[in-house]
Amino acid sequence: MPMNYTTLVADKATEGSIKYFVRHSEVPSDYILERAQDAIYQILRVREMVKRAEGTITAATSELTLPTDLLEVISLFRTGTNSGRLMMLDQEHFEARLGVDGTGALFTGTPINCTFDQTKIYFDCIADDNYPYRLWYMQKPALLSGSNLTNFLTTRYGNILEAMCKHYAYEHRENDGKAAAELEKAMAYITKANEEYDMFRQNIQTELYWSREG
Repeated sequence: MPMNYTTLVADKATEGSIKYFVRHSEVPSDYILERAQDAIYQILRVREMVKRAEGTITAATSELTLPTDLLEVISLFRTGTNSGRLMMLDQEHFEARLGVDGTGALFTGTPINCTFDQTKIYFDCIADDNYPYRLWYMQKPALLSGSNLTNFLTTRYGNILEAMCKHYAYEHRENDGKAAAELEKAMAYITKANEEYDMFRQNIQTELYWSREG
């Protein structure tokens, strides 16, 4: 039976449900499913989580609000006639490269460096023009629900989702031994998925290197 939200939160008699996994009718399936997904998205980094956003850095501004579904920034580019990659710096190096005058006020110019906090990206100057941008980032996908029955976890990484759901279900039943065993499985599956994505990226970089060398 294909994995989906309806099946996962069904009763104990339904094969493939969370209650069926742990043979217990009282586990709170919706709560467990939500916790499992949150835990997975904290550490899973695969192609299906990569997202692109486009917009404009508005003239006379020095910051940009991050998408609400962002987990981590991959890269940020100015596009259009004045294109180029913005260097994403940690906060310490960003502060050292700020373009400021004697009063500490930001200069006006083309954003080149940036950093971020929990909600915004900050630029090293005040934009002197409108700059179209392209942001690549790791997205936290929408959680499974009655209106979102499947996602890439259910179709490609069902082993991860099942193991993490079992972990939280057994934890809810205070069966620490089985909870730990399922968490170990889930972490192993996630590690493998992350390694496969890293290998995919490395292969692309290798091909790019040899194409330039050729």
